Amino acid sequence: MLNNAPPGTLGMAASRRWSNAKLSMKFLKHFISIVKLSLGTEVLLIMDNHESHLSPEAINLAKETGIIILTFPPHTSHKLQPLDRTAFDPMKTHYNNACRDWMLSSPRKTVSIYDVSALMGRAFPLVFTTNNKTAGFRFTGSWPFNEEVFREDEFSPAEMTKKPYPGRAGEIQSPE
Repeated sequence: MLNNAPPGTLGMAASRRWSNAKLSMKFLKHFISIVKLSLGTEVLLIMDNHESHLSPEAINLAKETGIIILTFPPHTSHKLQPLDRTAFDPMKTHYNNACRDWMLSSPRKTVSIYDVSALMGRAFPLVFTTNNKTAGFRFTGSWPFNEEVFREDEFSPAEMTKKPYPGRAGEIQSPE
């Protein structure tokens, strides 16, 4: 599936889920090899808090290699994940354009799973620029910090999950 993929591309698939702890460990090790961490240098890795990313093995490996893991609270990545806000939508557009160009130059053929890597390789450098990545942090209020990224009404769904904690009067149970 990695035909003509950009150098350093890692691809994996899970048979039953989007991801699992075994795949997440492989991605974490790949991240470590690309970032080339060294002792005394820490790096911040921001991701959603899917259970597959936070296995004890992954957390231990991150600690051992100087990776600080920061996860988004549930149901907030659409607002807080920098690349969701500034890169993934344009990526879809550029990928679709690459597919269109490929189909126009390859009449009577269909795009297969074996073509996806090369087509993504055409779209990727158009989107993942320093300016787009920097804008993502600014747009989410991560840097510079902006506590007003969420409007007050956007907290309403979270209020619905608050319920009395069994056994302790007056305490609120936080959603997990």
